[in-house]
Amino acid sequence: MRLAIFLLLLIVNVQTNLQAQSLPAPGQKIYKVAILDRFYPRLNGFGSDEDRTSHSWLYGMVDIDNDEVKEPFYHGDIVRMIAAHPRITFITYPIQDDRSPMSEIRRNLQKINARLQIQPLDALVLSWESSTLISAFDQPLKRSSVDRYKKQIHAMGREDPVWNDTYEIILLLEKIVNYGVAVYTISGNGGRGMVNTFSFAEGVVTVGASEYELRHYVADNPFVDVHAQAAYELKRVDDFEGNVLGYDINGDHCVDISKERLSSATADTPDVDKQWPQKYWKLLIGSSFAAPAALRSSLFSDLELNLCSQL
Repeated sequence: MRLAIFLLLLIVNVQTNLQAQSLPAPGQKIYKVAILDRFYPRLNGFGSDEDRTSHSWLYGMVDIDNDEVKEPFYHGDIVRMIAAHPRITFITYPIQDDRSPMSEIRRNLQKINARLQIQPLDALVLSWESSTLISAFDQPLKRSSVDRYKKQIHAMGREDPVWNDTYEIILLLEKIVNYGVAVYTISGNGGRGMVNTFSFAEGVVTVGASEYELRHYVADNPFVDVHAQAAYELKRVDDFEGNVLGYDINGDHCVDISKERLSSATADTPDVDKQWPQKYWKLLIGSSFAAPAALRSSLFSDLELNLCSQL
């Protein structure tokens, strides 16, 4: 009996400590971080359950419980989970799926730029790319020639609206950097022969993969400033009694995706019959996920990164 009481108190004490860790201490700076990406649900909602299902299959990232229904998490939701910290507040700028992604990025950056005086930011994560072959530019690719590269993109934009948007995006990113905002973008996922032209924006931090095994997939060139973890494995998190709590995405043993947010959570079957694997079979891979990791490490380089932001 005494042992049972002791264990109960121990569990309560640990959970209380975790909850205390999840809140910033008084006086600690809270960072405002904008993420420009695609999020669930889409901005104009869904017309029907069938519309929701088909849209989720198109843009959803994972089907953790293997019930042939994608979980309600899009690219931007995963980016936000990787960057999450109790001292970060996120402001999301959605990319609408019925418009050109480049024009949507440009539109959102214009909005961010216009709001900076009344809604200041500490950082911006743009985990998207407008990449092309390195061979499209003078060789070898070098930072000292960046002005020439930007002029070339400007010229390309006279013939192609996508490159016109790209050029405008580069200029907007530079304006946002000049406001003192730390801007993080990605090296791109086209391999070593490609360059994300967003990295031509002066002052932007371009992030590549730290994993040597991904060198064939994630671009790496002279415009890459830092490298960070780009491959993530979703692992199940259980409580002390073995009950499933959810899934951890970034290896800090905290719940990033709670059990209740999985598509099978509302199914009329007992928990023991639901498919909650120890690990999700598919790795999430890409420089898109390296950028938020680099941002988080930079903001909190002097802190432990194993604080649980949610339980």
